[in-house]
Amino acid sequence: MAVFAWAAGFYWIVAVALLVVSVAATIAQPWLAARRATRRDKPPISLVLPVKLLEEGFERTQESALTQQYPVYDVTVAAVEPDSPALAAMRALLARHANAPSRILRSTARFAVSPKVDNLYAPFMQATHDTIFMKDANVLLEADALAEHVRQLTDSVGLVCAIPYCARLENFAAQVEAAIINGPHARMLFLASALGQGHGVGKIMLFRRSDFLRAGGFDAISHTVGEDNALAKAMRRIGKRPVFSHRLVRQELGKRAFRDVYQRQLRWSVVRRNDELLSFLLEPICQAIPAVMAAIVAAPLAGLAPLAAAGATFILWFVLETLLSMAKGWQLSWVAPVVFVVREALMIAVWLNAWTTDRVIWARDSVNASAGAKPAPVPHEEG
Repeated sequence: MAVFAWAAGFYWIVAVALLVVSVAATIAQPWLAARRATRRDKPPISLVLPVKLLEEGFERTQESALTQQYPVYDVTVAAVEPDSPALAAMRALLARHANAPSRILRSTARFAVSPKVDNLYAPFMQATHDTIFMKDANVLLEADALAEHVRQLTDSVGLVCAIPYCARLENFAAQVEAAIINGPHARMLFLASALGQGHGVGKIMLFRRSDFLRAGGFDAISHTVGEDNALAKAMRRIGKRPVFSHRLVRQELGKRAFRDVYQRQLRWSVVRRNDELLSFLLEPICQAIPAVMAAIVAAPLAGLAPLAAAGATFILWFVLETLLSMAKGWQLSWVAPVVFVVREALMIAVWLNAWTTDRVIWARDSVNASAGAKPAPVPHEEG
């Protein structure tokens, strides 16, 4: 039992130290990343907007891409369906903002594990400009977002992503999802960025198509549902670094259903299990419940009652994350303690479930995350 107690004590020290360091990194990252943003020219950009579902806030977030304060950019909307409520809404938006050249492409490619990659084939291959900026439909861009993110795309950088934070939380399930994304997920990404590391996070992706093709193109990302992480790996293989921008991106949640929150977190966890096994194995150390359990086992070593050690660990974790959210200006509510408890239980459930399945949900479609991809189509086949 003494061995278990010492092992639990060591785990607790590492987990709490990681919590403190990652909170500090989250505060410092924008300043550190901004120092690396040394590009000053503004190349023409092809902005790609894949659309699938018409969700609450869709018009507001998509319109933010059409009102960028940037010298030269065009907009390509990509959709699988020939017509849909989301596509109809995009047509109306494009008509209202005719200042930026725009078009709609129907993606008919069917070769990738991820339907999103299929949808991106036509706009990526037919983009007018070499520099491509892709954003998800629920991301709200500031007016100077293109100009700011492109500052990170220096000669040594192959992919620029941005760390998302959740806003416009309109029900309890949305608050739980935000507590996950703004909590452990964000802290680890901010820490990686503060240490000069980058990863693929697909809320936005900025890259050069010439680098993308040299890194293998769609054959390098079609085998996984985690196309963002696969693209980051492909860029590394050709000597181009993935980086996180100094600007965050605002992900608008609105109202969420618990089932959708669970399925979305499960999809990301399965992707990490398949593509980043070490990261997946270490995920529990970023969560409060394993640290609370370690505190219970190790408490006698410090002469503490197990329940007192557990309570102190739980309160420390909650207080530090709450103070961090306040410092970043992220949305909080009076039910934050309950949200925190539910979040911790949900994350453990998702992590355990991810060991047992390859079937995930993407945009309401069931996808086998381990299915094999077909060869990518011949360039410019789609229209």
